[in-house]
Amino acid sequence: MAKLHVWHRYVGITAAFFVIILSVTGLALNFNEQLRLDTTPIDNNWLLNHYSIGLFPVTSFEVDSKIVSKASDFVYINGQYAITHTDKLVGAIIVDDTLVLATSGNLLLFDQENELIDEIGKLTGLPEKPLGISLTQNGEPVLRGVNTYWKGSHSLDSWQPLEGPHPKWIAPIETPDNINAVIQEHARSNEINLERVMLDLHSGRLFGGWGENIMSISAILLIFLSITGIIIWSRKKPSGH
Repeated sequence: MAKLHVWHRYVGITAAFFVIILSVTGLALNFNEQLRLDTTPIDNNWLLNHYSIGLFPVTSFEVDSKIVSKASDFVYINGQYAITHTDKLVGAIIVDDTLVLATSGNLLLFDQENELIDEIGKLTGLPEKPLGISLTQNGEPVLRGVNTYWKGSHSLDSWQPLEGPHPKWIAPIETPDNINAVIQEHARSNEINLERVMLDLHSGRLFGGWGENIMSISAILLIFLSITGIIIWSRKKPSGH
């Protein structure tokens, strides 16, 4: 009986640490909505490296005083997050104080405060998906299609095949180091959220296969504690009257 007490005590001490992890993470996941775990990004470099989230390729275009960039599914203006967009960024121009971003699927229009004000696609008048964008000498937008170049109105609501010389197409630039650093920090942190980390910690997956084995062993230890606790309690002699 004494040996059972000793085993019960040591197993309890060993299991306590893992029970705390399971309990805390389980509670957190139960209150996921209130704690906003699914919308809280992770910016810890150790965790990002642990999940093999490396640096993203960044495509940037410079237009006037603005640098427009795309990394992962995020669009940035001067290094500041603007919108989430999955299509490839292929160019940028400014038409009548409106910043126009050309992607492989549509045009994105931003005001002077870098707020998205409109999207133009094939269903809303765009003649075809853009491969590039530029301006004529008169400041009119020119869209590069697969087989045709299209000249648009300043309002971007009508297009016709371009006649005359082709413009110089806007080419990507090398992203400045300071802007690239800000973009990488944002893009990497938004690849994983706190809910995913809590789930992996709860299951042990955060530490790979051996982590899952440890959590499985912890569950076995809890069963052992329950059984030995019942045995110890049942063998206790009732106090005399």
